[in-house]
Amino acid sequence: MSYSGSMCGRYVQSKAAGQLSLDLRAGFGEGLQETISWNIAPTAQVPVLLDRPDGDRVHRELHTARWGLLPIWAKDKAESARAFNARSETVTEKPTFRSAVRSKRCAVPADAYYEWLSSAGSKQPYAVCRADGQSHLFAGLYEWWRPKDAGPEEPWVLSCTILTGPSPDHGHDGVLGELAGLHDRMPLPLSEETLEEWLAPGKLAKSEAEHLVNRIRREALHVAASWEVCPVGREVGNVRNNGPELLEPIAL
Repeated sequence: MSYSGSMCGRYVQSKAAGQLSLDLRAGFGEGLQETISWNIAPTAQVPVLLDRPDGDRVHRELHTARWGLLPIWAKDKAESARAFNARSETVTEKPTFRSAVRSKRCAVPADAYYEWLSSAGSKQPYAVCRADGQSHLFAGLYEWWRPKDAGPEEPWVLSCTILTGPSPDHGHDGVLGELAGLHDRMPLPLSEETLEEWLAPGKLAKSEAEHLVNRIRREALHVAASWEVCPVGREVGNVRNNGPELLEPIAL
């Protein structure tokens, strides 16, 4: 068997904005859109969760972002297609991400993410969900961008990326062993404790950002131990296919 596909390159977010707001105890950010999809691909519009400071108060809000980070110096929107994931090991060093990880951190809610396993010349997709049916909350970063030659009426574009880290070693049993066989990378989930620290507004020193990212990476396997992996139909491979049937487990 060999690893196949980008990590993490497709996911599901099927909850309406109102339900996400209730589940995550968050308000609506300005311009929030409904972004329901069972087959999200890079450059799509997706919900992100962030804490916005307002004087002495902090507001937790849902916003709509383009999936694929656009640093302020990006030439055009097309560059976001290359930055939908950020490797946690280098995120504080890479020019595309190093500013955002210090001051613009968010969480990306997802019902599931898809991964493909190549075997005997074919690719079998799998969905990775939380066993309790709740949303994953993946560590993410965001940025605001617009063209350098934009006029005063040109809107700013909010964009985001999902942090990834190493999958479990092959010596694990259960779901961690399944994740090890599925891909060598995985999106980094946030626990309830790390969510609060990750979303806290304010600019971190580089060393503080490194410590926080390392903590999330260390705790990722503990969170992932409550996931489940299910084979799903190959229809998910075509991004034009979109519906709840894509998440239905199949027999192999």
